[in-house]
Amino acid sequence: MAGGEEGNQKVAGGSSAILLSQVSQSYQLRRQTVTALRDISLSIQPGEFVAITGESGSGKSTMLRLIGALEKPSAGQVYINGQDIAKLNDNQLSQLRSTSIGFVFQAFHLQPFLSVVNNVVVPTMFAGQPYNQARDKARQTLYAVGLDEKIDALPSELSGGQAQRVAICRAIINRPSILLADEPTGNLDSANSQTITDIFHQINRQLGTTVVIVTHNQQIAGEADRVIELRDGAIVRDTAAANRPAETKAGVL
Repeated sequence: MAGGEEGNQKVAGGSSAILLSQVSQSYQLRRQTVTALRDISLSIQPGEFVAITGESGSGKSTMLRLIGALEKPSAGQVYINGQDIAKLNDNQLSQLRSTSIGFVFQAFHLQPFLSVVNNVVVPTMFAGQPYNQARDKARQTLYAVGLDEKIDALPSELSGGQAQRVAICRAIINRPSILLADEPTGNLDSANSQTITDIFHQINRQLGTTVVIVTHNQQIAGEADRVIELRDGAIVRDTAAANRPAETKAGVL
């Protein structure tokens, strides 16, 4: 029976990397119901680069938590790589997140007493990879984003832009098919913001990773394949962006 149910949910999810069908999300706050998302339906295909924009409180971060299988919807269905997250138990959700989804946040969340390379290695421990193999992969990934001289440094010895590059390397070390970023340039100046954006494009192009970024930065949004704008928990715009940057020379991830 379980195998049949899994097969059915994969058919329902289709070939989309991410599929939301009539999704609403509500929370109880001081005896009141607050609706963060209202009847959202969208499909994101494998390999797309999507920016989600909107004012604070529009539902952007709520949508990202649903796509990241951190929450289950109050109504509707969320499919990640064909799996209906509402039908997964906690262990299955944890497995989905660790193998298929990478997360990058505005705060870097690096372990202060671990070196840069060992911060990147941490997620491989949950995937059961041998340490030496994982360390080699982490070094290669750090080289590709220009951090070859910082591999043995501590997080306290990094600039904000460097720390965010480490966080990105950590997010992709297990080669997830989906990379989610919540305001990843929010703490950075314009030059470092562009560097981080270029790295996301590098990941998207070289690895074929589906990239979804929540951002207030309209320049970053304009470089995506597609822009989804939220207002009051509903999609008010879903359009192709016009300024996808040309491919530039970059290290091999």
